[in-house]
Amino acid sequence: MNGENKNIRELLATARGIHKAMQYGAISYQEAKIRVQPILRSVNDHVVRIAKECKVKPNHIRFQDLGRNL
Repeated sequence: MNGENKNIRELLATARGIHKAMQYGAISYQEAKIRVQPILRSVNDHVVRIAKECKVKPNHIRFQDLGRNL
């Protein structure tokens, strides 16, 4: 479980890096969204799994959420 959480953190860090590159103008908005989609899909799958275990409603992470503190 601990290794899986570390992997999720690394994926979120990668997604935030892509979002920051978009904010600084290194890549376009569309390109950033395309690059981040598979990462967010796997992170949100993990969020859904945890929410089902705890029997709560999952809070999905969106592209816009990457610029905020989660």
